[in-house]
Amino acid sequence: MISEWDGNANDAMPGCHAVVLCGGAGRRMGTRKERLEFNGEPLLLRLCRSLSEIAERVTVVAERKREYEFLPGDVRVIEDDVAEFGPIAGICAGMAASELPLQLVVACDYPLAGPTVWRALAETMARHPEADAVLPEAGGKLHPLCALYRSHTLSIWQAALVSGNRRVMEATERMRFVKWLPGANASDQLMNMNTPEDYRLAKERLRS
Repeated sequence: MISEWDGNANDAMPGCHAVVLCGGAGRRMGTRKERLEFNGEPLLLRLCRSLSEIAERVTVVAERKREYEFLPGDVRVIEDDVAEFGPIAGICAGMAASELPLQLVVACDYPLAGPTVWRALAETMARHPEADAVLPEAGGKLHPLCALYRSHTLSIWQAALVSGNRRVMEATERMRFVKWLPGANASDQLMNMNTPEDYRLAKERLRS
């Protein structure tokens, strides 16, 4: 259980399953975000490598089964339960792929997020055993697609899917969640990338 984790910066998070969402079509970007290059490698590979440092398992969810030849063999790739429904379908499919008690959900448009963020979310969860989720808050907004959830929240996501409700924040409002507020050094890691200009800025910040 996460409450047993001592927060050591070099440790994995026991019982953690990482879910990477690759369902978006990337219309504003003009191409699929997960294949964008960062430091000579696809963004999806960068994210999966980072998540593998702290999660016991990593699962990639796409809106249809895709081949990512660059991913290591221990990263599982699965398909959304409901095509073209949005992130909630991906979350449902990803969470259902593992019975581990913690589910770290990360969309592939968070190019700068890394272990500093993942471990801070886990430390916050450990301090709040009553919480169903830990959501980062940066830039005056919550980031439910770069957040840590307990596995029992799957029922809430599934209820939203069945009801046809695509609003991620409306689903999280049915949970007992706590916020994590990053310091100045970590706030850039929660940059959300949607356009070519965002991509340029992300690469610039990565170099700096």
